[in-house]
Amino acid sequence: MGEAKKKVLFIINPKAGITPKIETLLRLQVGLLFGSGSEKSIVFTKHPHHATELARQAVADGYDIIVAGGGDGTINEVATALYGTGVPMGILPFGSGNGLARHLKIPLTLIQALRVIARGKTKYIDTVQINDRLFTSIAGIGYDAVVAEKFDKSEVRGLLSYTAIILRDYRHYQCKSYKFIADGQEYEREAMMVSFANSDQFGFHARIAPHASSSDGWLDVCIVRKPTLFKATFVVVPRVFTGGFGKTNYVEYFRVKTLDMPGTAGSEVNIDGEPARLKHDLHIEVKPLTLNVIVPG
Repeated sequence: MGEAKKKVLFIINPKAGITPKIETLLRLQVGLLFGSGSEKSIVFTKHPHHATELARQAVADGYDIIVAGGGDGTINEVATALYGTGVPMGILPFGSGNGLARHLKIPLTLIQALRVIARGKTKYIDTVQINDRLFTSIAGIGYDAVVAEKFDKSEVRGLLSYTAIILRDYRHYQCKSYKFIADGQEYEREAMMVSFANSDQFGFHARIAPHASSSDGWLDVCIVRKPTLFKATFVVVPRVFTGGFGKTNYVEYFRVKTLDMPGTAGSEVNIDGEPARLKHDLHIEVKPLTLNVIVPG
């Protein structure tokens, strides 16, 4: 970006492991990487959905770049405001899993991620509407949502905590029968969980949908049956991290542009790692190339 005059807003989730040392480094590097003529502001969120409020105001104030600093939940909040505006979103992956950042090959280190933002190469990606919400990476229903809720409440972050939560209640979780209307075709399946993948992974390189693309206009629906705890621990979960999950006998994929699931009102869902509850039956629709994101290149 050099000395080009830009208005850049950094919206940071302070709960995403932002220590005083990281904040100092962030302020120093922002000053160095963005031209002296640029207007650079750093704000910290104070409550849920505050990032959406801040980003909407920044769009109204004519900011050229708005950066989401946090995990997939923070990215979701900023993306909700930037959807359809064309204003580029930068990503500083301060979260635990960083699913969308990993999918887009955005560096996980602060300085390298800032350099990507400063170079300013952009691409449009799809977003997905789930009832009255938006998601950019992964949503899900079933055990997926149970894990998201417990992880959200956990004081310990990281892969080990995430894995422990998955295994803790696994043995007792009962599969459910789900109905699908996928682009007009009707299905019924029993499943432990159903994931809706706009990107390939939850984060941590846990690739639930290895062939999913965030810019192809399609959503990968992953119907996961329940293996035994032994097979889950020693066969299925390792293949999630090696990209071979789709080769197991416990997952079925289909691709959709729209999806309805009758009878799901009141169910818990995972939306970009954040737990939520459906007020109405689930309805999903892909919104092709509606979010402008700064990417490496």
